[in-house]
Amino acid sequence: MHGIRQALLLAIAFCLAASAAQPLKPKTTPPDPRFDRLYPNDKILDFLKGYAAAYPDWVSLKSIGKASAGGDIWLVAISNPATGPELSKPAVYVDGATHANEIQGTEVCLYLIHYVLNNYGKLAPITELLDRAVLYLVPMVNPDSRALWFNSPSTPSFPRTVPVHIDDDRDGRVDEDGYEDLDGDGEITIMRKKVPLGQGRFRLDPKDPRILVPVQGEELGDYILLGPEGIDNDGDGLVNEDPIGYVDANRTWAYSWQPRYVQPGSSDYPLQIAETRAIALWALEHPNIAAAQSFHNVGRIILRGPGAKSARPYPPGDLRAYDLIGREGEKALPGYKYSIIWRDLYTAYGGTTDHFYGVHGAIAFSNELNGPQQDFNKDGKVTDDEVMKFNDLLTHGRMYKDWKPFQHPQYGDIEIGGWRHDTGRPPEGFLLEEECHRNAAFVLFHARHLPRLSFQEPTVTRLPDRLWQLYVPILNDRAIPSMTEIARQLKLHRPDIATVEGARVLASGIVRDRWLNKVDYQPNRPERLMVYGVPGLSTQTLFFLVEGKGPLTVTYDSLKAGKISQKIQLK
Repeated sequence: MHGIRQALLLAIAFCLAASAAQPLKPKTTPPDPRFDRLYPNDKILDFLKGYAAAYPDWVSLKSIGKASAGGDIWLVAISNPATGPELSKPAVYVDGATHANEIQGTEVCLYLIHYVLNNYGKLAPITELLDRAVLYLVPMVNPDSRALWFNSPSTPSFPRTVPVHIDDDRDGRVDEDGYEDLDGDGEITIMRKKVPLGQGRFRLDPKDPRILVPVQGEELGDYILLGPEGIDNDGDGLVNEDPIGYVDANRTWAYSWQPRYVQPGSSDYPLQIAETRAIALWALEHPNIAAAQSFHNVGRIILRGPGAKSARPYPPGDLRAYDLIGREGEKALPGYKYSIIWRDLYTAYGGTTDHFYGVHGAIAFSNELNGPQQDFNKDGKVTDDEVMKFNDLLTHGRMYKDWKPFQHPQYGDIEIGGWRHDTGRPPEGFLLEEECHRNAAFVLFHARHLPRLSFQEPTVTRLPDRLWQLYVPILNDRAIPSMTEIARQLKLHRPDIATVEGARVLASGIVRDRWLNKVDYQPNRPERLMVYGVPGLSTQTLFFLVEGKGPLTVTYDSLKAGKISQKIQLK
C-alpha cells in the first residue's frame, strides 16, 4: 500500500512541478519563423542563434565539426539547467537533411525547437519532458550540399549526397560530367525529343500535351526522354554520368557498414566522411542518448531497423518499445506506416538508425516525410493526371515549367521542361506546417518514453545479529528500458549500478521471484550491484543483505535514465 502511495505522490509531484513551472522568459526577442516555407542554411542558422540568445540558460548552440566542403555542423541542446547537468538526464537525438534534397527534415527540427521553448510552462507534457530530459538536434547533417540545393540549379534528387569528389564513371577524372542548367532558368528539369513515329517509347497524352505516356500494345511512339538537363562533357557517349559525389552520408555510419561494391553510395571505410564522423564522435561523449530520430523523405513511413535482413534480430524487450512508439506514431501521423527498413523499403547498410541502436543502444527511428497529396479520387494511387491537376488547381502552375525548345549540342532539337526542384519531395507550403507539427509531436511522444525511474516501497526484514534483508523495487513507468537488450547483448555500455551507503552490504542480487525468495546473487563486490536495466513499463526488484543500523541510502545510477536515491530506515 505504501508503494502505491509513493507512486501516486511521485505522479502528483510531477504534475505540480509542471503546473508550477512558468513559461520561459526570453532575454532577447526570440525568433518567430513561419512554417509554410523552406529556409536556406543562413536563415536556419540565424534562427538557431536567435534561440540561443533568447534562452541562453536553456539553449546551447555549437559547431561539432566541419562538413566535407567546410560548412559547420551545428548542434542544438535544450535542457532545464535547474534540474541538473545534461549528462545526468536521458536524452533524445534528432537530425534532418542527411540527404540534402530531403530538405524539410531541417524545418521539422526547427519547429520542434520553436514548439518546446514556446510551450514550456504552458503544456504539462512539454514541461515534464524538458525538466527531466535533454533534446539534442542537428538540423543540417549535410549543410554543404543543402546550401547547393538552395543556391545552385538543382533537381528534386540532386544534390543529395555529400560534396566529395568521386570518379563515378572510372575514367580517371572526377565530377567532369554533371548536370547543366542549359536554358538558364535556375532549374535543372527534363529533356525530351520528338522523333519519327515508331522510334520513340512515349507519346503525348492526348488530354494534356505536357505529359508523356508510355506506348502500349500496337501504339507507336514519337518521343524519347533524355533525362535531366546536361550534355556529354567528356565525349564518352554518356550524359550526366559523373556529377559531384557520390557518397551517401546514410551509408557511412559504423554499424552494419558495407563497402561500395556491396552498396552504391558507401564510403571507403566506416565514418570516412566528415559529417557522420563528427556526429559519431560527439555521440560517444553523450552516453545519455537513449532515443534517436532521423528525418528523411519521401513516402510517409515510420522506419525502424534493421537495415539489412542479415542483421541480428531485435530482442523482444526492445521490440516492445519500438512497437508501442511506432504504432502510436501511426495514429499521430495519418497515412504513415510503421515499417522495417530492409523489409518494407530497401536494404540499407551503415544507416543512422542502425548506428544509434547498434552502437549506443538507443531506440531509433527514421521517418520518411511527405507523401502524395494528389490522390483526388482516393483510390490509393496517384497518376500523372492527378499530380498535374494538383499543380494547376492548388499551386496555379507554380510546380511545373512548361516545355520550350532548345538546340542541344549532341541531340539537336529538343524540349526542356518539367517539375521544379522543390516539388515532389517537400510538400507545398500550405501543407508544410502540419507535417512539421505532426512529426514534431511524434518526436515528443518518442521522447516521452525515455526511461523514467522511481523507487517503490521497499520491504525491510530484520534478521539476527544486526542483519537486514532489503527488497527494493525500481519502477520504470515509460516504454524505453534503462538499458536496452541490444546494449546488454553487445556490451555497448556499462550496466546500471545500485549502491548502498550507511550500511555494510554482505550480499546483493536481482530478485526473480519475491514470494519464493528466488534471487540471482552477484558473486563479487555486492556493495556495487550491476543491473542490466529496468525494462520498459516494468519493475526490477533489487535484493540487499546488509549489516548496520539507522538510516541508509540506496542509489540507482543509470547512463540512460539518470541517478535516483532513496533513504531507508532500518527499524
